[in-house]
Amino acid sequence: MKALILLSLLSIPTVQLNNNLSTTKESLTAEVKVNLQPEAAYGRMSAIEFKSQDYCRAELKDFEFDARFIVVSATVYFSGANFRGVEKAVITSNSLKPISSLRGRCIPGSIVVFDDVKVKGPDNVIRTIPGVSYMLY
Repeated sequence: MKALILLSLLSIPTVQLNNNLSTTKESLTAEVKVNLQPEAAYGRMSAIEFKSQDYCRAELKDFEFDARFIVVSATVYFSGANFRGVEKAVITSNSLKPISSLRGRCIPGSIVVFDDVKVKGPDNVIRTIPGVSYMLY
């Protein structure tokens, strides 16, 4: 299983990704510090916790071998509280610094969606994985 992890100084929310390499379709499961349905592609996160994130990474959860998945790019949408309509930004690496101005505007009630997430595996194949949404509180 791949897991997309947004690193924080205080805690690490995790998004698990089920990857069946025998098919081209990939599914997403989210686990974010609170109890969620197993097939959910959304979660809740503290606005302060989200704003303190500087990097993201993809990794295999509960996998004994050192196989790393690197975040290549993602489209990030911001909406809800403190945003007029939907604002779009793009990250082109695991760094969240390109979206720091939008992250700084996030408050409880903001919604952040990571979509069209592309990761590169140890086999150097770039895969698009389903996104995840966070409702900030």
